[in-house]
Amino acid sequence: MLFLFSKFKLSKWKKLNPDKRYNVLKAFEKKVAKWLNIEPLRLEIYEAGDSWNCFGSFQSAGGDKKIVLNSNLLHEQKYRFHAIETIAHESRHAYQYSLISKDLKWYEFTAKRWKRNWFGYFSSSTDNLMYNNQSVERDAQKYSLKVLKKLKGKYAGEEDFKNTYNAVLYRYNQAELDARKEYGVFYKHKIEKNIKNNSRY
Repeated sequence: MLFLFSKFKLSKWKKLNPDKRYNVLKAFEKKVAKWLNIEPLRLEIYEAGDSWNCFGSFQSAGGDKKIVLNSNLLHEQKYRFHAIETIAHESRHAYQYSLISKDLKWYEFTAKRWKRNWFGYFSSSTDNLMYNNQSVERDAQKYSLKVLKKLKGKYAGEEDFKNTYNAVLYRYNQAELDARKEYGVFYKHKIEKNIKNNSRY
């Protein structure tokens, strides 16, 4: 899609109907998949209203891999950069999944840690502190921040971009502060131990 990134600017985005916005998000997902060297994923929109308290999720069942996005990302223009962040985040989960779905060599320590986490995953409803600090989530959060940083220059005058970036950065930093407060200086070790105890891998 030509001039993909300019379409997220408010002057352009507000002129797009939900179908066209969906096509922009699909084109962005293809770009992220290329950056991560994975197959593009199917994008599905979930008409959640306010009943779904997240922006999206990566799902894989029976070989069908997809990203499910909250419909608010299409309808609320202030969330358009959260759409970018969510697609980057969930695509990173797809990348993690592509690594852990094969037999791992003894030296693939990061992938092994992710696999253990995948089979001992903490949902936000189970334990929000563990959810935000487990290795697969920290990696996806870090990746989405990296993508936003990469795009910062393109959206210098966009207030919604600034608000999105600051919110994502705050959440990332706050998660670590919360973990330190709860578990002390060796919080990473304690979090890994919790995952190991919870894991079926």
